[in-house]
Amino acid sequence: EDAQWLIRMVENLLSITKIDADQVRLNKMPIVLDELIDSVVVKFKKRYPDQKIYIDIPGEMIMIPMDAILIEQVIGNILENAVQHAIGMTKLNLSVYKKNDRAVFEITDDGCGIDKERLKNIFTGYFEKKETPIDNQKHSMGIGLSVCASIIKAHEGLISASNRPEGGCCFTFSLKLEEEDE
Repeated sequence: EDAQWLIRMVENLLSITKIDADQVRLNKMPIVLDELIDSVVVKFKKRYPDQKIYIDIPGEMIMIPMDAILIEQVIGNILENAVQHAIGMTKLNLSVYKKNDRAVFEITDDGCGIDKERLKNIFTGYFEKKETPIDNQKHSMGIGLSVCASIIKAHEGLISASNRPEGGCCFTFSLKLEEEDE
């Protein structure tokens, strides 16, 4: 378990280092949405076999230009955060829909939500850890969501997080459906 945590941490650090340079070149290719979601779910289920994810994606084939490995990392980070931090969660949803020229990804849970102060800086990677868990677990170093934000920014996308009125939280990001001709 510690080795898997370390692997994910190194992957996050490598991603943010790669993307932090403004001249980053993504390996963007048109990816079929169904295949992306299948890959994410398979990887997630290996780690959390008992956690059900409710998937809602369009029935039509949707192609999205992206660096699939990085976008899988974004979705995986957000799903994993929900499992680890959404206390009281009974439902985890992943939905994707088209809005204008974008594919919008929403990951929602019905857990405890996110403290308003923490929500303000959730994508910066900087937050004050008020207390260390009794078992000294290393589950959150605060960089996972900043990596997500960097990846989405490099894709010229948008990312946000909010608390849901009915409880829990919603992470949303969007990606362009078509590449502009250069």
